[in-house]
Amino acid sequence: MRFAYSTINWGEYADMAQAAAEIRQAGWAAVELFAHSLDWLGLPDGLRATLAGLRPATLFAGIELPTSRRQLTIHKHRIDYAAAIGASAYGVLTGGRLRDRPPSPAEYREVAGFCEELARHGAECGVAVAYHPHTACTIEMADEIDILMEQTEALGLCLDASHIALVGEDPVAHLRTYRERLAYVHLKDWARGKFVELGQGTLGIDFAACLRTLEELRFAGWVVVESSRSDVSPLHSAEVNAAFLRGLGYAPDAIETGAQP
Repeated sequence: MRFAYSTINWGEYADMAQAAAEIRQAGWAAVELFAHSLDWLGLPDGLRATLAGLRPATLFAGIELPTSRRQLTIHKHRIDYAAAIGASAYGVLTGGRLRDRPPSPAEYREVAGFCEELARHGAECGVAVAYHPHTACTIEMADEIDILMEQTEALGLCLDASHIALVGEDPVAHLRTYRERLAYVHLKDWARGKFVELGQGTLGIDFAACLRTLEELRFAGWVVVESSRSDVSPLHSAEVNAAFLRGLGYAPDAIETGAQP
């Protein structure tokens, strides 16, 4: 099992040197770069120097609906950047929930076509493009994931235990059901209307079972831990999350895996 930690808690325009230092201080060795523009991240060599040994695992970005050729070009450039810094996956989600209803057939086709083109571009670069089902966004539920997967081939999934649980579905069952399309995983927790550190939630997510399932499936991708917000500080949350993993018998600084894809 290999783990990375998301920069989401430090913000889109984070002081990247400080964020990287605090992630390393908390005991992590790899990072997901969350929604930072390329002009903020700078040239690949400069970012690598800023990360100071912290390994880039994944990048993440949002797609606005309706889609456009402009967005397609921007995301392809971001995928090229992911490849240049050595990240192995690029996560995306699409738009807010459209007028509080499930997607229409035309909207499914739009999302699928756009993401599939990105995924095929990513495959040429050695970067897995993964769609992130997310509450209050276009794709939430298992039946919606099924439609998206049926309409794509190259596109993978980034499954998030908390968002699966928030719509009343089972994270472990999702990991098994979508194992063939699983590119990487998000772990975070939820309690009383807000995201919280791992193990402090009220949804009853069995994180130990999630990780055991990934081991059973010989999952070789990244497990990215997120804290979207903190009551104390991003550093404190990163430390609490690292301690939680250690309590389950996992090393948060593990960045290699012997598993076969």
